[in-house]
Amino acid sequence: MTATSAHPSGDPAERFASDLRALRNSAGGPTYRQMAARTGQSSSALSAAAQGGELPPLEVALAYAEACGGDRAEWEGRWRAAAELVEPPDKPPDTPPDITPTPHRRWLVAAVAGAAALVLVVGGALLASRPADKAPPPGAAEAARFFAAADVFNQRHPHSHLARDSAELVDDLLAPGRAQLSTGTAGFPVYRATSKTPTYEITPRSHTGSWGPDPFEGIGFPWDASWKVPKREWTVVLAPNGRAMECWRIKMSANKPSCEWGAVTDTRRASLTRKGQATGSGFSRLAGMITRADWKAGRIEHALSFGAPDNNSQYVFPAVRSDGRDTGRWREGQFIWLDPAYDIDADTTLKPYERMVAKALQNYGAFDVKNAESFSFMSEYGSKPPGDTTDTYAPLTDIKFAKYLRVGTVSPAS
Repeated sequence: MTATSAHPSGDPAERFASDLRALRNSAGGPTYRQMAARTGQSSSALSAAAQGGELPPLEVALAYAEACGGDRAEWEGRWRAAAELVEPPDKPPDTPPDITPTPHRRWLVAAVAGAAALVLVVGGALLASRPADKAPPPGAAEAARFFAAADVFNQRHPHSHLARDSAELVDDLLAPGRAQLSTGTAGFPVYRATSKTPTYEITPRSHTGSWGPDPFEGIGFPWDASWKVPKREWTVVLAPNGRAMECWRIKMSANKPSCEWGAVTDTRRASLTRKGQATGSGFSRLAGMITRADWKAGRIEHALSFGAPDNNSQYVFPAVRSDGRDTGRWREGQFIWLDPAYDIDADTTLKPYERMVAKALQNYGAFDVKNAESFSFMSEYGSKPPGDTTDTYAPLTDIKFAKYLRVGTVSPAS
């Protein structure tokens, strides 16, 4: 149940701010700096949200509520109800329409600048420079997730531990000179079977070292004859029961599929593979993958996965193994994130898909799950990120990794 308090004022904005303050008190009074680290919003914006006087932007209000354990849907309903009751100020007769001093503009500038004399001038400049991304429908991105809500890839990690050599690790990661997104024909395909899709009993064509027993033993492998065999090393087939059949180098012989090796994961549970091995760290290939549904939703509500070019043979939580052989600093399972100080919305150099990736890294972070030739994230085969003009590898050169990327570890949930 959400905490509420008495409302000395009948003003809806004051009532909303009072409820935010009560929610924070019921959550133990986290500092605004702690709340900022959990949400990616600035501490000044979160503090201003609870001061009253004017209704804060919806995005800030929801971030405040989530940081204090509030239900997003409930607080969105509260905000919209308050917004309907807030009366817009009278418009001065000689004020041009494009610079009308709305409550949201005054609130935003007050939170950022803190100077009443410059409210209208600074507010107009800020709003003009910020990209006008259309907000996705509530819940759309969450519905695109794989694995259980408690899975490590579906959690925000506000208490990640910064590595002492974070700056050196960032330098190592960026040293190859490329930061990119594997998309279009460079992504890997995910086919979705139905109850009518034929299944086959298959045996791996080869056994890959210590990666465990046959992952497909006793499990029917779904395959539709109309599906194309891609020229990618990994193919994933989702069965109706939630199992993900992860096939390494699929081939067709006499209209029957076979895999050189692979893994089986239950997408309704944890992202670690249950049988076989699909990544060096032990995670499913689906863990951290950006899907078509993510791009369509307009935001990515899960952690990402990436490969580092110089993993050593060690690993940290949540990885359970490593296929690294180099002597570099990187260990599989290490966590990266973008510092909350990075004002992503104000960075007008970012392409739409870069902004989505940057916000995911700021809100959820990413895990090192495998060896790779360069620093890259994976997207679903054939998907088209918004603002991307390539067909294979979309560059991430505008994201300010060198300045704001941090490296560390996360701890298991208690």
